[in-house]
Amino acid sequence: MVRGSRTFSVLCVALLAGVVLSGCATKKYVREQVQTVQPQIQEAQNAAKENAERIDSVDKRAQQGISTAQSAAQAADQKAVQAQQDAQTAHSAAQLADRKAETANESVQQAGNRINTLDTKINSINDNYAQSDMLAVVFPLNSAMLTEQARSTLDRIAGDLSGQRSGYMIEVQGYTDNTGTEQYNIGLSQRRAESVERYLVSKNVPLYRVSIVGLGKDNPIADNKTSQGRAQNRRVEVRVLKSTNNNRQTN
Repeated sequence: MVRGSRTFSVLCVALLAGVVLSGCATKKYVREQVQTVQPQIQEAQNAAKENAERIDSVDKRAQQGISTAQSAAQAADQKAVQAQQDAQTAHSAAQLADRKAETANESVQQAGNRINTLDTKINSINDNYAQSDMLAVVFPLNSAMLTEQARSTLDRIAGDLSGQRSGYMIEVQGYTDNTGTEQYNIGLSQRRAESVERYLVSKNVPLYRVSIVGLGKDNPIADNKTSQGRAQNRRVEVRVLKSTNNNRQTN
């Protein structure tokens, strides 16, 4: 029995030694295999890292491209909106210009019609005229307002013609002194002549029998170097022209 136990023990120790030796051999094999493939694993890891970096770089460039494209699209949209606004403004301006042109054409046509009507009336008179009276009315400095004395003079002219329907014409010539610019004086002398015309027409003198003109500082009747002379030159001369046709009816 004792001998049998020893034999069994020896066998167990031998088996255990075999297992241990077998385990050591397996670990060594694994280590050797791992060391063999380790460079390949490292290479694969490096390649994966490089690929990740390339992907990141491409993604960044793509994002930059998208951002640039979006910015360009926004700028293009803004320019398109501005262009549309400019086009609308130009269209509105063109429409306004067309309306002004139409209004101007209508005004010119109306003025032409009035001139033609006046010419027809004047031509139908067919008279020869000679000056019968000339009266002057004066105005305050830089004014086209009629004074009481000027109205009284014009009342006398209108009264002398009140019984006549034909056979006369009235010339109204406005003047200024020599102060101020030529353009201003022409305008002021015209306004003075128009004031006289309006007053005579209000006294039943037919408008088509009155012709007016503003001559500015031309034809002074006194010295413009003195205040008295300038006061005399601020005037409107009213000339009554009567027909020399003896057969003309005057009533």
